Amino acid sequence: MVKLIFFCRRRSDITHERYAELLLGSHVPLALKHHPTLRRYVVNIVEHSPPGETPLDSVGELTFDSLEDFRQRLYDSPEGRRVIAHDVKQFMGGASAYVTSEHIQKGGDRPEPVGTCSPGVKMVCPLRRRAGMSHAAFVDHWLGVHVPLALRHHPGMSKYVTNVVEARLDPNTDEIDGVAELHFPSRQTMTNGLFDSPAGEEVVRADIERFIGHTFAYVVAEFVQRSRA
Repeated sequence: MVKLIFFCRRRSDITHERYAELLLGSHVPLALKHHPTLRRYVVNIVEHSPPGETPLDSVGELTFDSLEDFRQRLYDSPEGRRVIAHDVKQFMGGASAYVTSEHIQKGGDRPEPVGTCSPGVKMVCPLRRRAGMSHAAFVDHWLGVHVPLALRHHPGMSKYVTNVVEARLDPNTDEIDGVAELHFPSRQTMTNGLFDSPAGEEVVRADIERFIGHTFAYVVAEFVQRSRA
């Protein structure tokens, strides 16, 4: 399986609210109809972009059996390709896309309501490795050292997914090494109950400095449009 993550921005002449309306109300049904190889489809509507970072309107997660299913077998027909292209022009201003391998660290057995907003709150966090560190070393530390610490000291997380970036679809986009997804049952848990203790917070933050050079969080509302189940 391969998972593509798209960081998307709206056209400059429409509002964020109109963008979300067109994406969920118009584009999603067309994508489900004309992308036959799409195995899982999640639309995350951005509710908060961090100051100083590129403001986004949505983050898309598209899962396929293989990258060839995206590159060569994405559309059901030439007409489907035309319909999708025309629809995307109505709301999309630009996007950065990454090929990733997904690792569900916690909460993979959670039920996924399809077509409605998932309960709780979610953070999507792009990660860039520390200067002087290789991508391979970053991945080894993230998955082998940091993930166990996060699972131990973030008891309030309801789901935790690590996406290792394997390639950029466009080499001109910013280089990142991973994308973390952190789910919480409520905003209060996310803001006030993130760590199990002050000592746990110190351990996690100290480890972050060992392998992450830059990271930030987009707060999103998750809409699962097609579930693996």
